[in-house]
Amino acid sequence: MTRPWVLYPELRDQVITLVSSLDAEELVRPVPSTAEWTVTQVVAHVCGLNSDIVGGAREDLGADERTALQVSRRAMMTVGEICDEWRNHDAAMRAIAAEVPLLQERLAADLVIHLHDLQHALDHPIDRGDAATISASHVYAMRSPERWFATAGVPVRVELTDGFVAGSEGGDVTLRATPYDFLRSISGRRSRKQVEALDWSAVVSEVIDNFSPYAELGSDDAAI
Repeated sequence: MTRPWVLYPELRDQVITLVSSLDAEELVRPVPSTAEWTVTQVVAHVCGLNSDIVGGAREDLGADERTALQVSRRAMMTVGEICDEWRNHDAAMRAIAAEVPLLQERLAADLVIHLHDLQHALDHPIDRGDAATISASHVYAMRSPERWFATAGVPVRVELTDGFVAGSEGGDVTLRATPYDFLRSISGRRSRKQVEALDWSAVVSEVIDNFSPYAELGSDDAAI
């Protein structure tokens, strides 16, 4: 697996370059699959994650109350000011990431997902097979079979089309998907119907019920 923190500064700068080129109307465009955030508010969230971690608040980073605070605390800032703050956390984040590898993996995976969210909202092209997407899909694939077994009691094996495999060899159910499709699905960006339509050896409702770690799968099909 590519070390996600090696990718993180590149991903951060890619997001910053993207939003820095937008006009006022684009910056307030709604971003599907987020908490009804605008483009600027998505940037406030990912910057706020860095701020919380540097400040020592490292538990429940994805909780609704925490993410809402990350956004509201930057409500009076321009997107340029938010991006400057985000960059200024770099040295501290690198030091923390060197000590906590699991944290760096999850942050990079989260940022890839939000980059795709922004690209989708802005009708920008998405590279579905780049190193960052593949790395993020591996992070989520490694964690998912254990969580599904704990919640649904079903052994599931994940086989991604780049050759990455997670889960038990003798799993009752096998899910095959591209890294991009798996990542969009596991992050809750796809509908229940779309997840059921993935290449399953058998569709088990208990697994689908607990498929994403973030929320129940919706009923509206996603465009990506």
